Amino acid sequence: MERLRQEARVIERFQIVQRAREEGVMAAARAYQCSRTTVYQLMARYEREGLRGLMNRPRGPQAPIREEIRQAIIELKTNGLHRSTAKLQQLLEEEYGWPVSRQTVWRVLSERGLARLVEREPLQRFERPQPNQLWQMDLKEEVRIRSGKVHLLAVVDDATRYCLGGEWIASKAEPAVLGALAKVLEQHGLPEAILTDRGSVFYGPATRQAGLTTYQLALETLGMKAIFARPYKARTKGKVEKFIQTVAHDFLREVRLEEMALAELNDRWEQWMSWYNERRPHASLGDLPPARRFRPSRRPAPPELRKLLQVEASRKVRRDATISVRGQVYAVPPDLIGRHVWVGHLGDTVTIEHGGQILATYTDQPNAKKCSDLELQNRSVLGVT
Repeated sequence: MERLRQEARVIERFQIVQRAREEGVMAAARAYQCSRTTVYQLMARYEREGLRGLMNRPRGPQAPIREEIRQAIIELKTNGLHRSTAKLQQLLEEEYGWPVSRQTVWRVLSERGLARLVEREPLQRFERPQPNQLWQMDLKEEVRIRSGKVHLLAVVDDATRYCLGGEWIASKAEPAVLGALAKVLEQHGLPEAILTDRGSVFYGPATRQAGLTTYQLALETLGMKAIFARPYKARTKGKVEKFIQTVAHDFLREVRLEEMALAELNDRWEQWMSWYNERRPHASLGDLPPARRFRPSRRPAPPELRKLLQVEASRKVRRDATISVRGQVYAVPPDLIGRHVWVGHLGDTVTIEHGGQILATYTDQPNAKKCSDLELQNRSVLGVT
């Protein structure tokens, strides 16, 4: 009789896995009246072990923990109280070569009173069933590191918690933020919608009466929907908020006191994102890393993406054949003195156009590009291509 019950349980669990694969996790959870976490766990167990993984797991006494492992866990935790069980698991494997489970780490921390309390889930939760249906994006401003203040644009997939990217930037101005977004879209393709707060870069100033931001116009042209959270409702974009908390407790605690340039900080960030996406288990995904659930978008970024996202403005050419943009001086052909040119600014790139033709492109340090002045003076506007 017990064998028949076991077989019936395995069959039902296999049906849940099949339903989730065909119709999505939420549909399977509703049909079988269980939580999404349970569905994700069953899918993970089936992927690892097949039908055997869907059988009841035998319960018994827990295996003793070697004293050297116990002391290493305690030492790593006391040297960095911010470190989570997942982080400690990673450090144990990297520094000692010990593949220890998160449950073992938690047991040791609990015995010594070092385990962190688990935060309660928000009262109301929503989740898109498929990757790239919704991205959540947030700009974390004024982060202090040893080298000064920086800002982080972070983008997380709603369905899989996959960190699509982002960038540490020195400025929170519109061109820098949209430049970081352009890199994410070029790498991963276009989602159906992006959810943000009502920050001025995305939604516009609080006093705006009409008109759309560059961000809104670009998304509309590219066929993406811009969704905005209600004011003072941080839970609406809770997944990216939770991700930024993880960044603060894990990544920033490790690098905050190190002296490094912005490029080096972003190199470390890329390494950390790779670990987060590919190796860090996520409880909401049945302890699978986000990369196991994420799939690239089927809509690649079009060639005109950067043109649509760049911040444009008109400038009058001064008597010395230069223009000024955000405190930086740029040279243009002297033929245009007294006339207006269009300036496109995205990330660290500034493009100057006139009559539909690109006159010059500056990157990185604009004032360091003044060596191009002589070349510009010797070129006719009509001959520029």
